[in-house]
Amino acid sequence: MRMSIMGDDEKLTNEVEEVEEEKGGAAAESAPRAGASRIVKILLWVVGVVLLAAAMFGISWLVANYVEERRGQTEEGRLIAPPPLPKLHFDLPSFSVSTCDTEPHFAKVTVSLGYSEDNLNLNQELVKRSMEMRHIINLLLGSKKYEEIDTIEDRIALTEEIKAHINVILRDGRIEDVYFTEFVVSP
Repeated sequence: MRMSIMGDDEKLTNEVEEVEEEKGGAAAESAPRAGASRIVKILLWVVGVVLLAAAMFGISWLVANYVEERRGQTEEGRLIAPPPLPKLHFDLPSFSVSTCDTEPHFAKVTVSLGYSEDNLNLNQELVKRSMEMRHIINLLLGSKKYEEIDTIEDRIALTEEIKAHINVILRDGRIEDVYFTEFVVSP
């Protein structure tokens, strides 16, 4: 019986040796595979980093071009639309008027009328109608109370009112702006 046991032991030993050889061979084969998978992982990381860097560069390039394009449009807008040429003007002599308050305030106002350059006949008409325009402005200023000409908003409204009344009497053109070159009101 021992022989058969020994035979079994030998078989078992042989089988163990065969298994170890198989494991050793598989371990020897898996060693290159582990090295190859490590290289693949490193290559994947390198490719990922390169792609990330390329994406960041591309986005920053697009943003820089967009900002530069907007800056160019702003500069072009300034170059395309230069400020308008100064208007021609017709100066009227100073006006000295009292307000219509219960206690009148004294006002001294100098007015200049602005018109566009393309209407040269208007200047001749303004010279001819200067007395009418002075009369209109005297009436408008004399009809105001101190509170109606005290603030900037009130004075702007007065320029529009003067412009509207003077344009009614003109035939050869229109007044575009009214300028106060002097505006003094005693408190």
